[in-house]
Amino acid sequence: MRIKIFVIVFVFLLTGCSPAVRTTTFQKLPPKRVDAPIKIFRFKTPQCNFEEIGIVHSRQRNKFISMGDVMNSLIVEARKMGGDAIIGFNETNPIHNVSSQYGIDRDPVLSGTVIRFTDPNCRQ
Repeated sequence: MRIKIFVIVFVFLLTGCSPAVRTTTFQKLPPKRVDAPIKIFRFKTPQCNFEEIGIVHSRQRNKFISMGDVMNSLIVEARKMGGDAIIGFNETNPIHNVSSQYGIDRDPVLSGTVIRFTDPNCRQ
């Protein structure tokens, strides 16, 4: 019984120490290599032609997770989706001065649209 409780607590702690990632895929593509570069575009769009392949969101569930880890989780998911870059990258700031009794999520969220360049030689 103690081992069962330990395993349940361990799994709970392990899942709480990573960002919560959600994706929406518009088309199924093969994943990129784990070290493939992913460009981030926040305010501008790439000069090269591209197609949108999905949306990715990553949430900082607690203060033990760095925003760098949240950012890295976006990049990992973009690679899994077969993307080359993330456009429209933004951060949704937490809601302040709102009682949590209403179930409002106040964790910071990073998100963007995952794209693939249509010309493999053009990445700008």
